[in-house]
Amino acid sequence: MPEKIRTDQLKVGDEMEPLEFVVTPEFNENYLDAVEDHHPRYTRETEFGPPVVHPALLNNYSNSTRSPSFYLPPGVGGIMAADETEYINPARVGKTLRVSWKVVDRYEKRGRQYLVREASIVDEDGMEILRRKTALVFASRQKE
Repeated sequence: MPEKIRTDQLKVGDEMEPLEFVVTPEFNENYLDAVEDHHPRYTRETEFGPPVVHPALLNNYSNSTRSPSFYLPPGVGGIMAADETEYINPARVGKTLRVSWKVVDRYEKRGRQYLVREASIVDEDGMEILRRKTALVFASRQKE
């Protein structure tokens, strides 16, 4: 079995394992309960079409920690340094969504290494839903 690559050691061009998921009506309702947002666009069909997945859920699922290949050893943590999110189209409840991640930059600033990843979500019909660029810096717990 190949050794897992630590997320903080990925290089420009590396891709993380994608994630597919379906936002069922029940999943969507649970999320809406959690964020206390029950706008009709999220719960029933409107003149614009079927119910829409809450954008905060999409943002949550575009975090790289959702990738099946995400791995950091004990004592290492990632800290978000920057984030840009663009919502392209609404995601519809009941559709299969696919999230993919790719490392697009690495740089050093003030003695720390930063990793920049692009995330993208598309639905089962190939419609682009979200684009997100996140910069992370990794820190290790200091030994006592």
